[in-house]
Amino acid sequence: MRTLIQNLRIPPAPAGGKKLPLPWFSILIALLTLPLSLSDSGFNFAYFDTQLINAGQYWRLFSGHLSHISPSHLLWDLIAFLLASCYLEYHNRRLAVLSVSAGICSVNLLLISDIASINSYAGLSGLLFAPLTISLIMFGIRSRSATGWLPLLICTVKVIGESISGVSLLSDSLWPPYPPAHLAGILGGCSALLLWRLYGNWQSQYSNCLAMLSFMFSFSAQGEERSKEVR
Repeated sequence: MRTLIQNLRIPPAPAGGKKLPLPWFSILIALLTLPLSLSDSGFNFAYFDTQLINAGQYWRLFSGHLSHISPSHLLWDLIAFLLASCYLEYHNRRLAVLSVSAGICSVNLLLISDIASINSYAGLSGLLFAPLTISLIMFGIRSRSATGWLPLLICTVKVIGESISGVSLLSDSLWPPYPPAHLAGILGGCSALLLWRLYGNWQSQYSNCLAMLSFMFSFSAQGEERSKEVR
C-alpha cells in the first residue's frame, strides 16, 4: 500500500504558515448542483433518464449526477462529496479530477447497460464513491495507525448494509436508493488509481525518452563542432 501512495506522488502537507490550495474543482461541482437540485425546472432539465438520453439529450449523462430529488438528498451528498473530493484535491488535484471523471463514466456505464433495473437516476451518491474510496485509502495510509482505517471500515459497512437492505441510511429521497451505483463509483475510484499509476509510468518513460533524445542531440552537436575544428 505504501508503494501505491508513492506511485501516486502525493506531496506532503504544506508547512505552517502556508495557505492550503483552494479546491476550486470540488467547489465548482458543488455549485453546479444547486440550480439543478433546488428548482423543479432545473431538476427536470438535468436528471438522468435513459429514454431521454437515447432520444438525444446527452447532457443528462453529466447533469444527472448533479441533480437531486430533495434538499436532504442534496445536503448529505454534498457533505460526503466535498469532504472526499476536497481532501483528495488538496493532495492531488489531477487525481481528484480523474476520480470524479472515472466515477461518472463507471456509473453511466452501469445505468445505460442491460444490468440496470432503473430508467431514472439523480444524485452525486454514485460518483462520489470514486474520490471517497481513494481519499479513505490515502487517509488510512497517511495516518500510520489502525484508527486511520476506521472511516474506510465504516464506509464499507454502510455500503454493504445499504446493498442488502436497499434502504439509504442517511439521505431521505422520494426515489428509492440504488446501491449498485455506489459499487460502480467504487469501481471507478479503483480504475482511477490504476489509470493514474499507468499515467505516472508513462510520464516517467516519456521524460526518460526526452532526456535520451536531448543527450543524443547534444552529443551529435559536440561531434559536429569537433569535426569543424579538425577541418
